[in-house]
Amino acid sequence: MLSRDYPYMYARVSAKKAKLLDERDYQNLWKMQPNGIARNLGEKDYKKDIDSLGSEHEGVELVELALMRNLSRTMRDLVEISPESLQPVIEGYLRRYDIISIKRLLRWKKGGEDGNIHSFLVPVGDYDLERLEELAEKDFEEIVESINFPESNIDYQEVLTSQSDIRKIERDLDRAYYKDLKDIKGTVSSIWFDEFIDREIEYENLKIALRLKKHCIKEDKIREWLITEQPTKVVEKVIKAESIEQAVEEVSQHIDIDNGETLEEIEHQLEIYRLNKAMKTAHVEPLSATSILGYIVAKIVEVKNLRMLIRAKETGIQNEETIKKKLVIA
Repeated sequence: MLSRDYPYMYARVSAKKAKLLDERDYQNLWKMQPNGIARNLGEKDYKKDIDSLGSEHEGVELVELALMRNLSRTMRDLVEISPESLQPVIEGYLRRYDIISIKRLLRWKKGGEDGNIHSFLVPVGDYDLERLEELAEKDFEEIVESINFPESNIDYQEVLTSQSDIRKIERDLDRAYYKDLKDIKGTVSSIWFDEFIDREIEYENLKIALRLKKHCIKEDKIREWLITEQPTKVVEKVIKAESIEQAVEEVSQHIDIDNGETLEEIEHQLEIYRLNKAMKTAHVEPLSATSILGYIVAKIVEVKNLRMLIRAKETGIQNEETIKKKLVIA
């Protein structure tokens, strides 16, 4: 029997989805400078956040802070409006972005704390901005030792095979998270949701395999860095490919992408594919976890687009065509 909370959730998520920026919105933003972008976003879904921060900040700093605050507030709202049975699913999926923030924070520490941490954090899950800022005050090893997710069935400290090698720490965190995600998958009775999770895992493995194949890493070494022990058929073909060109060809036969000139272009096309699939699945099965996760993917990609755009405008290093190519628009 369908919970009476599901139609309410769907109506709220549909309203949020309607506020996502479309291609026309991005075309207008491309023509603006940072302060103009801030004013434009202040007329859209980011109004509350722009207004509350506008008296103390401006330009790039205003947009960056408003985007983070809006994203964090939106994700908390999604958890609150969701049926109780779905809340652990959403919180579990959002753990992905906790892991991303922690990995970036560790990289920041290794890099001598160069740059503003606010520019790369994604505070949407258990690790809110305040908690991440507290972590930033610790040293590298202390951060690693403090990583924990009480709501998860997995002890993240137990899976860490190193306390100092950042590459192994990142790999182990990803493996723990995707095991977490597969456990969540078993709690939702939906073929579409299962496919959504499987696609997320395959996408991550493809990125890893392609990057390592580009550097001519051997098969056994590539397998050591995958996030799952049993790769899908297309990932297996990439691993066994004799060159990066053949690997890309294998991907293009499985997924509708063009053979781009660079690996960055291929990854960009895969991200667009991932987003489009997530959004289409959300329409196929609207009264489910899949709908809300599809929106989460789209919202986070939108914020990523806007952060990329505002930084490019600030530095003036990249021309308009370069910026356009890097944006992911469903």
